[in-house]
Amino acid sequence: MFEHQQPLRHAIVALIHDGDDMLVIERAAADTYPGYWSAVTGAMDDGETQQAACIREAREEVGLRIRPVRKVWESVTRRASFVLHWWQCELVGSREVKADPNEVGNWRWVRESELATLSPMFSDARWFHREIYPLVKADPPRS
Repeated sequence: MFEHQQPLRHAIVALIHDGDDMLVIERAAADTYPGYWSAVTGAMDDGETQQAACIREAREEVGLRIRPVRKVWESVTRRASFVLHWWQCELVGSREVKADPNEVGNWRWVRESELATLSPMFSDARWFHREIYPLVKADPPRS
């Protein structure tokens, strides 16, 4: 490790689906990168599993009950401060979003074809949705 380099923190990206729709949020004015559209994201707490972080972040940011289905990707943020763990998640309860205004400025349920119209969006997220997710999102077997 370089002398001034901080250790990477871990965060989740919860790709929350309800049928063919996926939830996207616009980051709140008080959040980092305000106005950017993304999936529900958040840093993992010490000792927390990736699945538990997905469930917690969905509940805290948008008031939804979800079930993490499977991890579909892992990446490092451009500034190399976070390892992102991308999880495909399904809605378990009501579709009614109750957004935390400190973290979410707006939200939408969208079809994948609509993702390209959202702006601004992180270029690595746009690339993931265009190039990677179509290849790995196939429905896994139900347990």
